[in-house]
Amino acid sequence: MNIRLSILLVSVLLLFGGTFLVVRLTASSDRDPDEPWLYRMSEDTMSHIEITHGGKTVNYDKKPGSIRWVIQGDPDDPDDPDIPVFLDKWSGTPLLLSGPRVNRALADTIEDPAAYGLDPPLSVIKVTDRDGQSFEFHMGITTPDENNQYARLAGHPQLFSVPEIWGRVINRLAIEPPYLRLFQVEVDELVYIEVTDKEETVAYGQKNDRLWYIVDDNSELPTDPDRWGDTPTFLSGPRVSQILLDELENPAQYGLEPPETSVRLGFRAGAETHFYLGSLTPDGEHRYARVVDEPELYAMPLARAKLIEDLVANPPYATEQATPGPG
Repeated sequence: MNIRLSILLVSVLLLFGGTFLVVRLTASSDRDPDEPWLYRMSEDTMSHIEITHGGKTVNYDKKPGSIRWVIQGDPDDPDDPDIPVFLDKWSGTPLLLSGPRVNRALADTIEDPAAYGLDPPLSVIKVTDRDGQSFEFHMGITTPDENNQYARLAGHPQLFSVPEIWGRVINRLAIEPPYLRLFQVEVDELVYIEVTDKEETVAYGQKNDRLWYIVDDNSELPTDPDRWGDTPTFLSGPRVSQILLDELENPAQYGLEPPETSVRLGFRAGAETHFYLGSLTPDGEHRYARVVDEPELYAMPLARAKLIEDLVANPPYATEQATPGPG
């Protein structure tokens, strides 16, 4: 899990979610009238979320009869399907959006919305429940103390402020959508990568100079920075497109026992993460994937699986280094 984002999300949940749970058990008259709700909607009935920020718009759907949220693809483009959210980054999001509580009501009427970054707004958020009821609110610039952001509910004249930390988490849903992943770890903690494919193994290690090397029992050869690129970032949170099974019972059926490809990641504190790639899916567009000691079966797009295979088939030796020959 992304630790920084997790701490941020927990902080917001404590700030808003805890308040939400307490207020659900108390009468509305017990609330401070200077801290009203921007709106209220049950997280259980929420079915659609649309976030626009930074020139990007992302839609999230919860399908009828399902408890899973997906990032909406293009229904007219078969190459852009719906993708499930990554729960480690998504959990708590519907709660955050079910009842945003404002810090202050600043004005009954907004005389100049542009002065607050609200015309046009910096962020537009729409939430809809399964009965079609919807709310839209806008967020603008930060207040002078930078601890809050200006906000308003569409169709209403009042000016409010909401905590900047809350707005930051919500805006991430547009600029960093929580696409489904096998797992997520801190890339700065990753120091060792070992990939085995077609019974060949290549290992990579990071030294104190923060550079990555191709390592074996007898040598350490530097990687080519251009070819190595963002490999550690990619492997610290491998993207997948589907959860095929919640409980994998026969891994051999999917080429996962023994695995066709295995990846072992090592971290500074000594912990390790292992994941496997198996055979092709029936559509020929994915490979089966699983995390060792986890129950789910995933589908990884071939293009991403190929990046992993190439770490064995075509190691990114630095150009000034001669590629070792066989034997």
